[in-house]
Amino acid sequence: MKKIIPQALLAAVALSAGLAQAQNTIVAEFQGPGGHSSSNYGRTSALHAAARTAVELQKAGLPAGSYTVSSLSGGNSVNSIASDGKLVVQLNAASGVSAADLLAKVTAAAKTGAETENAFRNVKPGDLTAGAPADIRYTVKQQ
Repeated sequence: MKKIIPQALLAAVALSAGLAQAQNTIVAEFQGPGGHSSSNYGRTSALHAAARTAVELQKAGLPAGSYTVSSLSGGNSVNSIASDGKLVVQLNAASGVSAADLLAKVTAAAKTGAETENAFRNVKPGDLTAGAPADIRYTVKQQ
């Protein structure tokens, strides 16, 4: 009986830590026109915007170790311009940074990442390419 109680307590602590971590996950998603790398060269890349966001987040002034970029993904083949990009950021619960503060920093970084990719490709909001929006759009949400 004495061994069961500490193991049950340890399991409860591990479960609550896992739930706390899951509640402090932030996902930034990016959408763009995409295209083939040769015939559509010069279009904005949603994956590039997501990567620029990760770089901007490093400049956000958050304490080292307070968050983890756990995933950076997008695109659907090696020779295409990514029409989608996704950045997943997790807050380190022991860091002292609030989830709201991290959400604000990721949102600001996503805005800058999208704007920087658009500016790099000389694309403005409202521009069209093949009838679709040419600029990178983004959403940020806490999960």
